[in-house]
Parts: sequence; structure tokens; C-alpha cells
Amino acid sequence: MTALCIAVGVLLFLCVLALTPVRLEAGYAHGVFTLTGRAGPVPVKLFPREAATGRELEKDAERDEKSLLRRVPLPVLRLLARSACRPIGWLLGRVRINSLRVRYLAAGPDPYAVVMSYARAGLAMEGIAHMVPNADLRAEIDFDGVRSKLEGRLALSARLGQAVYAAGCFGMDFLRKYYQYKREKE
Repeated sequence: MTALCIAVGVLLFLCVLALTPVRLEAGYAHGVFTLTGRAGPVPVKLFPREAATGRELEKDAERDEKSLLRRVPLPVLRLLARSACRPIGWLLGRVRINSLRVRYLAAGPDPYAVVMSYARAGLAMEGIAHMVPNADLRAEIDFDGVRSKLEGRLALSARLGQAVYAAGCFGMDFLRKYYQYKREKE
């Protein structure tokens, strides 16, 4: 009976964990990109990281010299990319866009270039508006301004179970193809 209670408790915990909402918020303003993840009520700042000091800088320099991507052969990187396509596509089909806000201010010294930039931004935003109906998209013109400006914010949400499933599919597919590549190489 005790084993049954423990099994049911573990199963309930896994169900609650799988249904935990995961939210990803990305923003760009004044040349600074920010990325924050949130699992339930817990926020995690993903980018930019806090500035490293002292010994942490030395470790980062050592890690950069021994970068994993520099040691991985190109065929393995191709396998990695091919394996990621299907799970990422599956996950993106289940992701919900909570909010999308983009503001573009076309400016510059050449009026023709400003108008063309504004027109291109408007066409791109029109295409996005068809895919995301509740998006707040604005393009404006400032003939007196010096430089164009772009600000944006995107918030996506999914369930933790969906993200874990996509990661598991990616890992299994990549390992299968990697071992097949190793056997063919030998």
C-alpha cells in the first residue's frame, strides 16, 4: 500500500510539473536585447548575464579557447541542425504568443530612403499582423530625426511538458544519427 501511495504521489508530481506554464519574454530597446524565462512564478534572467569579475573572467576566457563548437566537426553540426528542425517546429506549433509589440521609427537625412524604409517596415508588419491578430505594430516617420529606431517585445508561453518532450525528441534523434555517423566513419 505504501508503494502505491508513493507511485501515485510521484505521478501527481510529474503531472503538475508537466502542466507548469513556461514563459519566454524577449525585448529589444535602445540597442539592448533582453531575454527572460519564467517557469511558473520563478523568473530567470537568460540574457544579458551580469558582468563577470576576477576569476570568472579567467574561466570564461579558458572556456572560449576550448569552445565546443570549434572542436565539433562540420558533419556533426549538420546532424545537430537537422535533428533540431522537427522538434522545434512541433514545439512552435504549440507555443502561444501572449503579446507582440513592435514600434519602428523611420528617420534619416535622405527623405526617399526614409519613405522606403517605412514602406518596407509596413509591409513586414502587415504580414505579421495576419499571423498574430492581437499584435501591437506601429511604424512612424520622422523626417527631422537622425537615425531610425526599433523597439519590440515578445512574450511566448507553452507547458514545461511540451518543452521537455521536444527536447527529448531532439536528443534521441540526434544521438541516433550521431551513432550512425560514427559507425559509417569507422
